Amino acid sequence: MERANGAPERGSAREAIVQAAIDCFYERGYETTSVQDVVERAKVTKGAFYHHFEKKDDLLLHIHDRFMDELLTAMEELRARQLPPREALALLIEDIVVATATYQREYAIFFEQRRNLAAEPFQKVRAKRDQYERLVVQAIEDGIAKGAFRAVPSAHVLAFGIIGMVAWAYHWYRPSGLSPQEIGRMYASVVLDGIAPA
Repeated sequence: MERANGAPERGSAREAIVQAAIDCFYERGYETTSVQDVVERAKVTKGAFYHHFEKKDDLLLHIHDRFMDELLTAMEELRARQLPPREALALLIEDIVVATATYQREYAIFFEQRRNLAAEPFQKVRAKRDQYERLVVQAIEDGIAKGAFRAVPSAHVLAFGIIGMVAWAYHWYRPSGLSPQEIGRMYASVVLDGIAPA
């Protein structure tokens, strides 16, 4: 919420900074955006920025975690439901499309600017991405073990292919025509038909 003068209410400074960073990084690029640009856009002081973030890199890491944490949470909730393999993989694919549409600018910023992350913070990114990829691989391997999917030469490679195909929607998705859910179901149908038992 904002005050009448447009300044963020006390307690919302962190989110104002994050939203301003997303706007600036998406419009201008990470490298050409300064901390001063972010605080001016957020209508906060530099002191407020450094109270919440140590450096600009931290914002890029936070932007990644916004969508990655949601994907991991959705995955854990899906696994807890213990659905049949085909239904579980279909919903997993749909979840990725919905997250990509919801966090489209965050996806674009991270995938196009991640080269700017130093080695140490990128290790944190890699750990979360590896965790998610392992869960997708497990979903495929579970389906193969139960006879719901045909055997494939590499469940890992198939997982990478599914994630890459679906997450690439950040490049072209527009909020018109098919909904993210409809796109997810269409992708899931194609994938599941492709790995159905002979």
